[in-house]
Amino acid sequence: MRQLFYTEHGLELQKDAPEPEIKAADDVKIRVACCGVCGSDLHFLRKEMDFLVLANTTHYPLGHEATGIITELGPEATTKGLKVGDKVIYYYNQYCGKCHYCQNGQEHLCSNVKSNMSAMADYIVTSEATVFKLDDDADMEKSVFHEPISVCLHGVDLAQIKPGKSVMISGGGGIGLILLQLAKLSGAANLTLCEPLAWKREVGKKLGAVHTIDPSSENVGEMALKYTDGLGFDVVIEASGSTKACPGALDAVGRGGTLEFFAALYDVNYNFPLNLQSAFFKEVTIVAGVFQSPYVFPRTLRLFKMLDIDTLMSDGCVFDAEQYEEAFDAQLKGRTIKSILKFS
Repeated sequence: MRQLFYTEHGLELQKDAPEPEIKAADDVKIRVACCGVCGSDLHFLRKEMDFLVLANTTHYPLGHEATGIITELGPEATTKGLKVGDKVIYYYNQYCGKCHYCQNGQEHLCSNVKSNMSAMADYIVTSEATVFKLDDDADMEKSVFHEPISVCLHGVDLAQIKPGKSVMISGGGGIGLILLQLAKLSGAANLTLCEPLAWKREVGKKLGAVHTIDPSSENVGEMALKYTDGLGFDVVIEASGSTKACPGALDAVGRGGTLEFFAALYDVNYNFPLNLQSAFFKEVTIVAGVFQSPYVFPRTLRLFKMLDIDTLMSDGCVFDAEQYEEAFDAQLKGRTIKSILKFS
């Protein structure tokens, strides 16, 4: 079967990778339909985190935003009523349910987590616990957004966005534009998108941004004061993953506000310059990272139809699996909001 890997030489699509088989009694085998390119996948290509060293491998499998169709079920995969032929999504982490963190309502910090980020392939096998059924008429390309929506939902929970709070989102990629919609649903006021690409700022307006800021030509802090009657934003979520955006995000947050660094992987060598005295006078709450998607997939499934996914599907965002280089390049260079690889 075909499977995409990250190697020291870049991306490599193997066409004779071994097809995974059901091993555990509650395993589920899925024929992958589509898989989205995550912003974290792009960090590999930018050499911002050396997963080959961390994983002690020369070939690191990619893909965790996948949709597919069940082709086989283990004999004990019966809890959720899944059946062969069902359209499904999957979550890439399986938690043990036994460790301190799982027992403490923090399953995403599980000490024994098993990750399966190998969905840029023709088939994957995963535990029934991580599989979620889609409607029979679900669009398999659009449905790859379920996983990033789940992480964004956790981010909104941590930011404690309440009706009437002023909110700025930094970054107009897939994550930023999902966060923008979730913030709007949460009742955000003065909703603002900070994004250097003009076409993405226009998308942000379509999705509910009242204001936009171009950080390449405007002072983010000054514009934040302008749009909030001199107060600064109650909540600022930095979702671009760019270290260049981080100081401006701090400038934009108001007194008593919350600054959330959403992006999964900033450059490992970057240290955020925080003046503690300035933060003291603002009494800023800083959320330093949004890690995974604990307990939110059921809510994600219900929220999905409330979000504008069509607008996130920019022209030419779906690529055949063999066009993986074009897909990654398009997202890296901002030509797509999210590139999607189609396997079947």
